[in-house]
Amino acid sequence: MTTHPFRHLYVHIPFCRHKCGYCDFNAYAGMDRLMPDYVTALNAELTAARETRPFGTLRTVYLGGGTPSLLPPELIASVLSHIRSTFDVEPDAEVTLEANPGSTDEARLEAWLQGGVNRLSLGVQGFDGRALAVLERRTDAAQATHAFGLARKAGMRNINIDLIYAVPYQSLDSWLETLRRGLELGPDHVSTYCLTFEEGTLLFRRRAEGRLPEVVADLQWDQLDAACIELEAAGFNRYEVSNWAKPGFESRHNFAYWRCAPVYGAGAGAHSYATDGSSARRWWNVARPREYMAACPEPVADGENLDARKTRAEALMLGLRTAEGTAVPGGFESELAQLAQAGLIERSNGKVTPTRRGMDLHNQIALAVL
Repeated sequence: MTTHPFRHLYVHIPFCRHKCGYCDFNAYAGMDRLMPDYVTALNAELTAARETRPFGTLRTVYLGGGTPSLLPPELIASVLSHIRSTFDVEPDAEVTLEANPGSTDEARLEAWLQGGVNRLSLGVQGFDGRALAVLERRTDAAQATHAFGLARKAGMRNINIDLIYAVPYQSLDSWLETLRRGLELGPDHVSTYCLTFEEGTLLFRRRAEGRLPEVVADLQWDQLDAACIELEAAGFNRYEVSNWAKPGFESRHNFAYWRCAPVYGAGAGAHSYATDGSSARRWWNVARPREYMAACPEPVADGENLDARKTRAEALMLGLRTAEGTAVPGGFESELAQLAQAGLIERSNGKVTPTRRGMDLHNQIALAVL
């Protein structure tokens, strides 16, 4: 398969100070001593990828985790410098780094900005102490406020904050307070995620043992509706199921996923997606950091080929996560008719878009399409 060039790069940093109870990401606490060798291996993978894969000029770079902000300034500077010396990067490329408020300080911010980071995604998650305790977040409202202020003072002009709702013991009033305190910071982008209990996480086990209450479905919907009202009133547009932005601050990197553009994923457990426009291939790296380092510079663990229909189905499903929707692909007439009858989508001029109900119930769209 002759694939389109990669213009989007994801870099996974798997280290965390503490793994939160709800987290099922490829993240590890207590492995800080591996950081220097991990960065060496990561840079080796990036060099090998540039030599063996088709890359165009990079339009976005995203450093996710884990907690990328945990890397000491000299190590994150090494990664950022290596990316710019290895790849062609557009002058106005969007370069995002995920940060925890507890590991956001002046020295790190200086290294991020000097390395070209121009978008910060701050994992606030909440301001209510009880909700943060349930989530096992070891940062608090004061740290989040302080970190946001430091980032703005340092010159970070594009800041996202993550917030989580439908947390056990979280009332509608406490969620409204979280939204309002988040907006008072003055973010440019807000991601609101409904808490999910993923099998294998601490929260999943606690709920199964009866140590955490179920969240009433009506309360979840009330909290989502409250987010829509508060964020729209504050000038944010809901441009994707879980994402809100001031005009011009939509995440360009995330749009690459929703539009099924080729994305190269580097680092432990990172996923890559390549396509020739009709079919596609997805592959992923070795997940555990030590095994990943041993496998570099070619750490691919496995992958899968997507035939033409599955490629189109994924493009339809992901495109319908966004308010802009997607072109109508062939071969899905019965599925689209079913979704339209349920009030989840609208069709016009060869394009299909989700309704507000469709964005709220996107899992039903995914089930129908896939």
